[in-house]
Amino acid sequence: MKFAHIADAHLGREQFQQPFRYADYVEAFRKAVERSIRENVDFILLTGDLFHVSKPSPKAIRDAIEILNLAKKRNIPVFAIEGNHDKTIRDTSIYDLLEHLGLIYTVGIKRRPRENEFQRSIKKGSAYLVYGIFGDVEIYGIRHHSRWQLVGKDGRSRLKALFHGKRNSILMLHQAIDYLAEGTPYQNAFDLRLNEIPDGFSYYAFGHIHMRRELERKKSGFTGDMIYPGSLERTEIREASHRIIYDRRIRAMDLTRSNENFGPNAKGFYIVEDFEPEFVEIETRPFYSITIRGNSKEELRRKIEDIRSYVERDSIAILTLEGIVKGGIHVSEFFSLLEDWGLAYYNFNNRVTSEAILIDSSIKEEEFFTAFERELFAQLAVNPKEFGRDIEGFVSWLFQMYEKPKVEAEKKVKIEEEEPKGKEKTEEKTEKTKEIKEKKVKKPKKALGTLDVWIKKGGGK
Repeated sequence: MKFAHIADAHLGREQFQQPFRYADYVEAFRKAVERSIRENVDFILLTGDLFHVSKPSPKAIRDAIEILNLAKKRNIPVFAIEGNHDKTIRDTSIYDLLEHLGLIYTVGIKRRPRENEFQRSIKKGSAYLVYGIFGDVEIYGIRHHSRWQLVGKDGRSRLKALFHGKRNSILMLHQAIDYLAEGTPYQNAFDLRLNEIPDGFSYYAFGHIHMRRELERKKSGFTGDMIYPGSLERTEIREASHRIIYDRRIRAMDLTRSNENFGPNAKGFYIVEDFEPEFVEIETRPFYSITIRGNSKEELRRKIEDIRSYVERDSIAILTLEGIVKGGIHVSEFFSLLEDWGLAYYNFNNRVTSEAILIDSSIKEEEFFTAFERELFAQLAVNPKEFGRDIEGFVSWLFQMYEKPKVEAEKKVKIEEEEPKGKEKTEEKTEKTKEIKEKKVKKPKKALGTLDVWIKKGGGK
C-alpha cells in the first residue's frame, strides 16, 4: 500500500500581487500530483487549503479540476479535508463541487451519509461521520476548527471522543499542534496540544503549518508518525530557499539542504509506503532572504552590488537593510541597483535608523534652550487640571510673549530714526520715514482673481 500526502497548495494566490506567482502555485500542485502518479500511489491525501480563499476564482477552480482530473483518469482516489482557507461559515464549500464531479472524496462530519466505493458513514446523533476507505485502510479526518471547538470547557479533547484509531487507519487534520508549531507563526496560536490528539492511528496526516515537520512514533509514543509536509510553494520570507547575511563578510546559506539531507525549507510532499513516509522535493522558484548591514548609504550600496553573484536570475529577493545612517534612508534610493539583475521580483525592508543626536551633559540649559522656550516649558509643567482652569491666563501670557519682540523692534527703529547723523543722513531718513508713512496710509488695491479680471475686461458681455 502506497499513498501521497500533500498539503497547503493555496491555488489562486498571487503573492506580492504578481501574476507569475499564481502560475507558480499551480505548477507546484501539478508537479506533486504528476509525481504521485509516476510513483504509482494507490490514493492521495489532501490535508487542507487546496485553495487560497474559500471563494476561488473561476480560473483557480478550472486549474484545480484540470490537475485533479489527472488522478481521476488513472482511478486514483483523492481524500480531502477543508482547511481554514477553504471552509465557509455554511456547510457547503467549493469542495462540494469537486466531490460532485468525482474528483475528491471529503471526510468529516456531514449532514448526509456517503456510501460508495471509497466512502462509508457512521451515525453520530443527527449527523454522520464520513470516512474514506481503500482496501483495508480507513481514512478519518475533520475540517479545520478553532481550539474552543475542539476542546471543551472541562479541558477534554472532543477529537478523542470522536475518533478511535486502529490498525491501518489514518487521521487527517488541518490544525496547528503545539509541539510541532515551534518556530512557526502558530507557535503561540496553536489549536491543539499533543496530548489532545487521539492515539491508535498508523499515520497522522497534518496540514496548516507551512513548514515541514516530522515527529516519529518512537519519539512521540504514538502509534504512528505525525507529518506536516508544509506548503508546496513559499508563502512568506521565513520559508525562503536561501539566506544571505552581509555584515563584515558575506554568509550565504542554502536552506533547502542540510549536509546530505533536505534542509528545513525544502518544499514538497510525502510518499508513504506501508506507513513509512519519505519526503519528495519539488523544485520551486528560488526565494532569497537577504540582510545587509551598513552605517552609510555608500556602504549599503556597495554591499548590495557585492552580493549580485550570489543571487540566481529569475528568482525572488527580499532585501532587509539594517544599520545607523545619518539622516536615515529611503529604499527607493536602492531600487535602481537591482533593475538589471534579471530578478522575477524584488523588494526592500527598511530597518535603518537615523543617526542618534548625542547631547553633551556639560551643556547648560541656558545654552540649549532660549529664554522663551524655558519659560514656555515652565508654564506647561503644571497639573493638567490646573492648566485647564487657567487656560485663559496661559493664552494671555502667550500673546504678551509674542508682542514683546514686536514692541522692542519698533522701539529700536524709532531710536535709529531720531539719531541725527549729518545733514544727508537726516534728509535721507526723513524721506524714508515719509515713504513708510505714505505706505502705511495708502491702502493696497484689492487683488483681482481670475474671475474678477475676466468680468472687468468685459468677458461677461
